[in-house]
Amino acid sequence: MSVITIVTGLPRSGTSLMMQILEQVPIEILTDNQREKDDNNPEGYYELEAVKGIVRNNDFLKSAQGKAIKVVAPLPQFLDLNLSYRVIFMRRDMEEILRSQEIMLNKDQASEREKFRTIYDLHLKKTYQFFLMNQIPFIDISYSSLVQEQEAEISKLIDFLGVEASVDCLSKCVKKELYRNK
Repeated sequence: MSVITIVTGLPRSGTSLMMQILEQVPIEILTDNQREKDDNNPEGYYELEAVKGIVRNNDFLKSAQGKAIKVVAPLPQFLDLNLSYRVIFMRRDMEEILRSQEIMLNKDQASEREKFRTIYDLHLKKTYQFFLMNQIPFIDISYSSLVQEQEAEISKLIDFLGVEASVDCLSKCVKKELYRNK
């Protein structure tokens, strides 16, 4: 059974960037490209529509063996535990996530930020608990560190994945100008 590489994190935490990096490792990416590139993610979203229905049906995970798939938090709780995983958990400052989400939605949600912060904190807590309880190996990658200290974060990623890859090559995926909502 081949390990599935799960890229997770809250929305707007750098999961799409991580998928771009994994594509260069190269790890095959499981995506259907239904969600097209836009101004918020000019390099693409790297999503698979089936992930949205994971609560009811996670059969698509069988075709993800040996590949990488993006599953935003808290949806990893619905992984098929008969399969093998390793997880890259993208982390980003909560204020940056909330601001980025507002810009993406073109909607001022300042009055609801505390509600979203509480919900997102709960998503993170549940997701971490799931990985720990089920002994699923994971690594935290900080979005801001990845952008500002590419060599260190990418080296850490390469070690976690146990792959032969060039830090310089993978660093080319990181475009500092796309770190806009800080």
